[in-house]
Amino acid sequence: MPIRVDQMTQLLCRVAREKGMKAAVKHSGRGALLVGLTTFVGGLLGGPRGIAVGKCLL
Repeated sequence: MPIRVDQMTQLLCRVAREKGMKAAVKHSGRGALLVGLTTFVGGLLGGPRGIAVGKCLL
């Protein structure tokens, strides 16, 4: 018997509520900023290769 999408969504929401999974949302902005910053600096210092290295550093 296949699982419906809305049932799976409800299950995941309940698990997130029970476990208090708020840290991922709270810290995702900082992570995005850090990745963007290292990619930008890598691009300035090394061009296209620097961009690749900058985004792989984290």
